[in-house]
Amino acid sequence: MIYEFRSYQVEPENVPEFERRFGQAYPDREAFSPLAGFWHTTDGPCSEVVHVWPYRDLAERTRLRALAAQHPNWPPATGSFVNRMMVELVLPFDFVQGPQPGSPGPFYEIRYDYFRVCDLRAAGEAWSRAIQERSLTESLVVAGRLEFGQSNGIVQIWARPQAGMGPMVGTNPTGAHDGPAPTSTVTKQLAPAAFSPLQ
Repeated sequence: MIYEFRSYQVEPENVPEFERRFGQAYPDREAFSPLAGFWHTTDGPCSEVVHVWPYRDLAERTRLRALAAQHPNWPPATGSFVNRMMVELVLPFDFVQGPQPGSPGPFYEIRYDYFRVCDLRAAGEAWSRAIQERSLTESLVVAGRLEFGQSNGIVQIWARPQAGMGPMVGTNPTGAHDGPAPTSTVTKQLAPAAFSPLQ
């Protein structure tokens, strides 16, 4: 299993229209393969949309995207809103079951932790243990190693049902698991679009 993370930077005033157009076209795209989730950022510059697509492997991704592109309603007419696009492929940790449609939110956080290249193997082992332990008590959507894009990192998406429960930050295994600390961390608070399978 792989996950494709697509992040689009748009002007804040265009986010609602971007989501509306995407949501109108999505049923036609869903016929080929469903989204895992679709969100927009709620903190910092509130002008980013993030969507995650599961695939069995790269070959399936290539085949399904090509089939979907032949549909007259896909892709949606959102290209004029996109200032910057980033596509990342994530290899999930072995213990990750994969997101199932439902309502573990509506508050989400995506966290990127980047490591020195020489620390990637140790970081993957230590952080996967720490994330697995945390997932016993909190709702893990997906977690894994970045394979393409800025590939020296680990990404996590967490969900919680209410605000005010403290920061949704990833467990740092340094010390407890002797894992390397990240050289940098990026976190974003997210809210789901109305059509997202994860609410």
